[in-house]
Amino acid sequence: MAKYTVSEFLMDARRIITNIGVNEGLEDIRINMERMLQEPSFLNDNVDLNKHTGFTVVGHDKETDVYVIVHGGNKASSSPPHDHGPCSVIYGNLTNHTIMRRWKREDDGGDTGPAELKMANEYRVNAGEASAFARGAIHSIEYPDNTYFVRVTVGDVERQHTHRYDIGNNTVRFDLRS
Repeated sequence: MAKYTVSEFLMDARRIITNIGVNEGLEDIRINMERMLQEPSFLNDNVDLNKHTGFTVVGHDKETDVYVIVHGGNKASSSPPHDHGPCSVIYGNLTNHTIMRRWKREDDGGDTGPAELKMANEYRVNAGEASAFARGAIHSIEYPDNTYFVRVTVGDVERQHTHRYDIGNNTVRFDLRS
């Protein structure tokens, strides 16, 4: 089987988005991402691990604004519940696993101030698997040491206003990610 590259993935994502849109095509993009994750040399082909600091953009399609970003590394980490604003995202593991949690708002849904979340479900994403989150989906991620994963975003998440939740204080902030 021929190698499935980041460039080919981005071309396929563009075709899907152009033909059926992001929302309808998100599952097809996720399936293609799993194909890309199966490449044994993906990490070495796309990331200089000596320079990787937890965030490396390895591909971008200007027409659709789809990004392919490698995250993770030697040290375990986790995120609080958050969304990606107007962007849809897909997370997929290259090594090890991530624990994904999907959350549901139990309050009026305001942008700032009080916010009550309830965990909707929790599941494990193993190497070679991917999980999609449509625009506005609240989620959190946790991963152990030596975990590398890919996040595909439809839009530049780092330049968006997003919701970040503090479940200990039952509050939400709506601010620029950067």
